[in-house]
Amino acid sequence: MANIPTLEHAELFAQSVKKWQQVLSLGDWRIEKGSKPAKGAMASVEFTPAARLAVYRLGDFGAEKITPDSLDKTALHELLHIFLYDLLSVATDRQASDEDREMQEHRIINTLEHLLTKDSHGIK
Repeated sequence: MANIPTLEHAELFAQSVKKWQQVLSLGDWRIEKGSKPAKGAMASVEFTPAARLAVYRLGDFGAEKITPDSLDKTALHELLHIFLYDLLSVATDRQASDEDREMQEHRIINTLEHLLTKDSHGIK
């Protein structure tokens, strides 16, 4: 039996997408909801890199219970695909320079460094 998100679930997912877009500093991407469902996955994302457009789709959650937490984690998963897109693109492009690869690597490192240390001052 299909376990498809409702319109209310889709709205919660869209809110999580916006949250993670901000947290991961992905403001240079236009992230939009697709009109067709994801096939064989809880969610998916497709890219039009020249337009800096990422289109996400929700699909069948299968045995996974649809909750605000599962929607948020799934949105994070899809946004991490966007977060890593540029690094993967330059890593597989034979014409990309070492400087291009290093720039994308540092973009990720700088964002993660900020996220992982902002609340860790009390951790020993």
